Amino acid sequence: MTGRELEMFSFLEKNLQKRVLFNYLLAVGLDLDELKPGVVKQLLRVVHQQVLSVSRKYKQPPHIVSENIVCSASWGIAYCLLGPSKLLDVYPEFKDRTEEAEMELLLLRNGEMMEHNIYQQIFAFLLETPHCHPEVRSIYDHTYLTLEKPIQTMPDNSCLLPL
Repeated sequence: MTGRELEMFSFLEKNLQKRVLFNYLLAVGLDLDELKPGVVKQLLRVVHQQVLSVSRKYKQPPHIVSENIVCSASWGIAYCLLGPSKLLDVYPEFKDRTEEAEMELLLLRNGEMMEHNIYQQIFAFLLETPHCHPEVRSIYDHTYLTLEKPIQTMPDNSCLLPL
């Protein structure tokens, strides 16, 4: 492929990722057009970079890995913008998926960020914006406060049993 063809292919890939992402989010009542264009652009950049990164790592064409990444990204975005309670109101059958998103949020808070984790990349970006749902911010902040409290320990002889 020539440089021009690669450029055109990349443009089409990005466009497809954008359409699929928008459709997933519309299904849960989120319209990204309501966000500032800069926020949407950054979210799309995160998704596209993740697709390229995973594609290179696993030596798979972008269109093969794109669907899974966009699906996970849309869930992460919905979780962060709507909050877990609203998401479970819409999709109670996806409790496990919501818990997975929360676990990724907690791992991010603990500093366990993984390079190929789309949830954590989405959360890292959206937590810095005013668009992040207060419930998500509270989960994130509460975890931080919990981690800063000293661990309560029992005295050394508390485990001794009388013979």
